[in-house]
Amino acid sequence: MTARINATTDTTAPEATKPVLAQLKQAIGMIPNVYATMGHSPGSLVSALAWGEAIGKGTLSKREIEQLNLHVSELNGCAYCVSAHSALGGRVGLKPEEVIAARDGVGSTERENALLAFARRVVRTGGARAGTDLARLREAGVSDAEVIDVLAVVALNAFRNSVSIVSETEIDFPKAPRLPSP
Repeated sequence: MTARINATTDTTAPEATKPVLAQLKQAIGMIPNVYATMGHSPGSLVSALAWGEAIGKGTLSKREIEQLNLHVSELNGCAYCVSAHSALGGRVGLKPEEVIAARDGVGSTERENALLAFARRVVRTGGARAGTDLARLREAGVSDAEVIDVLAVVALNAFRNSVSIVSETEIDFPKAPRLPSP
């Protein structure tokens, strides 16, 4: 499959993008194609990276963030991001079966299940009729700050997923298998 929007390269990236991509390569050892594709817009690339970094310093654990990334990307049908976050999930301690469960919206604790259910509500309805989900979050001990951070994860994934889906970004992580249909 050929991408509809090609990833930028050392020669095609705007000048403002080149140092950002170089820093990314130095930090993680590669330039994920989704970020190279975002590189067409230096402001969007910098914003997405900064947003992800800020979420990582927020109230949710790295495990919870990856579970949310997996579930939201699965709901949005983004094979690229599901593959990327399946690989990243292992780096934060998710076992392979937990990666699959998170993609399906299932966590290991009531808190994780409440976070995933809330994210699902927001993806599917924009948050309409979220009262029951908010009550479940409260029962699981989730704070207002954590609710806002879940919304930030959902929103960032909506952008990354959209870039990947619209551009048909080439998957440069081990390809995650499709989940069986229910």
